[in-house]
Amino acid sequence: MAKAKKAAAKKRPARKAAPKKAAAPAHPILEKAEAALTKVQAELAEATKKADAAKKDATTKANAAKKAGTKAAQRSAESAKKAAAKAADQVKAKREALRHAKVGHAVAKVEASVIEAEQKAVATVKEFADSLGKKAEADLKKAVAAFEARWKKSRASADSKKVKTKEKREVAKAKAAAKKAAVKKKVIAKKATAKPKKRVAKKRVVKAAAAAAPAPAKKAVKKAPAKKKAPAKKRAPAKKAAAKKAPAKKKTVSRGRPKKA
Repeated sequence: MAKAKKAAAKKRPARKAAPKKAAAPAHPILEKAEAALTKVQAELAEATKKADAAKKDATTKANAAKKAGTKAAQRSAESAKKAAAKAADQVKAKREALRHAKVGHAVAKVEASVIEAEQKAVATVKEFADSLGKKAEADLKKAVAAFEARWKKSRASADSKKVKTKEKREVAKAKAAAKKAAVKKKVIAKKATAKPKKRVAKKRVVKAAAAAAPAPAKKAVKKAPAKKKAPAKKRAPAKKAAAKKAPAKKKTVSRGRPKKA
């Protein structure tokens, strides 16, 4: 049984490793510092090789000059020695440049990390703000729903009270109208069952209006003859105008039928 369990355990497939996240691109400041450092390192390596070769050459030529003892050999040894010293100086300069490049790279690394931290902080704040906005919307919906439920409940209660009050008023009005209708019904029924009374017709006397008397006609007034102003011309006497007025018509009053009592 133990062997079977071990065999089953061995047959289990291995878990797949989680895929590695792609590295974020370096900041331009850091990239520039890294490029400068790499360049100085390459230059230092090249200068070191040249210095080593020049040193070997100087040593070889110095040994040859000792053996030969000639001035030409000595001059060659001196020139090789100077070349080796010059190469060594270049190595020193490149090492100094490498030191500065390393310092610059370290500073750039710090600056890049600061900038990256700032960017990360901004992104984190934005993400947090977005999450708060979404949460606020959800909370607002919940609050609105709760408020709507409370408002509807209170409004329904208030409306129910108003409806009851209105119902009482209308019922009271209906009862009052029913009472009035019952009284009116009794009066109508009483009138319907009562015996009719005999009515005595009243005579109405119609008076005739007297006719208006005609006004007396005025007598015609005679005008005096005009005075004579000049002997040549004589004016004829004015004609007598007799103004006669027509006698006024008698007003007749029509007799109407007497109104029924």
